[in-house]
Amino acid sequence: MTQSSTPHKKLNLLQVYRGIAAVFVVMVHITIKSANNLNQVPFFNLFGAGWTGVDYFFVLSGFIMVYVHRSAIGKKDQLKSFLVKRAVRIYPIYWIVTLTALCLFLVIPGFAHNQDLSLGYVIRSLLLIPQNDKAILEVAGTLTYEINFYLLFSIAIWLKPKHSVPILSAWLLVTILHYRKIVTFPHDSFLLEAVFGNMNLEFVYGCLAAYIVIKYNNNIGKYRWILFGIANLGYILGMLAVWGNIWVGRIHSFGVLAALLIIAATSIDLKDSPKIPYLLIFLGEASYSIYLTHMPVITAITKIMQNANLEKYFDGFFAPALLAVFAVVFGCIFYSLIEKPLTVFLRKNIVEKKFFPKAEGRI
Repeated sequence: MTQSSTPHKKLNLLQVYRGIAAVFVVMVHITIKSANNLNQVPFFNLFGAGWTGVDYFFVLSGFIMVYVHRSAIGKKDQLKSFLVKRAVRIYPIYWIVTLTALCLFLVIPGFAHNQDLSLGYVIRSLLLIPQNDKAILEVAGTLTYEINFYLLFSIAIWLKPKHSVPILSAWLLVTILHYRKIVTFPHDSFLLEAVFGNMNLEFVYGCLAAYIVIKYNNNIGKYRWILFGIANLGYILGMLAVWGNIWVGRIHSFGVLAALLIIAATSIDLKDSPKIPYLLIFLGEASYSIYLTHMPVITAITKIMQNANLEKYFDGFFAPALLAVFAVVFGCIFYSLIEKPLTVFLRKNIVEKKFFPKAEGRI
């Protein structure tokens, strides 16, 4: 692939949808925790398909890997820099939230979703190693897929394409066969499920989306607003279908729609540079903090209300709406006070000092 200057341009519309995806995930977990702890299904279960936000995150991750880091492909000397950048982006904030949740579980055992808090379990959770049980932080399961994808992409950096392409093609073939249920794994093979799991295909969709934008942006740019409208309408109709108990699939529906949305939004960003309110951009920047912190916040509040017999005060709209606002605001404050300054500090003192990387976008 030829080097392009486009990765340096801010893709604000992608940030906006990252924030929306985070809010969707918050809403679905409020729906689940409210039903489990307070016997209340909020918003008429309209956000029961809020898990589609995770599909957007996965596809976006694949897109970013190729769009931002494509110049590193086949260059072994850039592997260490890539892995350190990814580790700095994922682990420090994750550790802070996870250890905070662990302390809460030790003080109030009833809040823990898993009573096994052995050292081995804690270490596996902290390192995002695949395991049968949920990690200390419930959303960590998706981060395990992220780490797996980073390692797979590392193969493309470590080896020349003539060696990496056959290896990654073999991985993709097994993943597709597993998705089509032609290849199956034992139920306890959590490591194989992580490496060849169906959700990995959404990372591939993101890689393909990046390739399309890089190679064909001038052509697809003519239809960017049409594609944008189709993707948004598809999401709305798909979520309404799930709400109406009509299963439309996940990988081949919401995964494809996320890729289409990312292609269209990127083209709009590059062609039109739309002016977007900073609050919406900020919500996207804070999406990782929102994603990590919302589950402990929602769990703690709904558990407290359950233990205090306050279920009757948790209605189907106003109370869960207030809880959603609180969870999102809490994540934004966490981002401003902890994630952002810590990431900047680590980037300056670890990434820049050790590797002197060229400017290649946000990590």
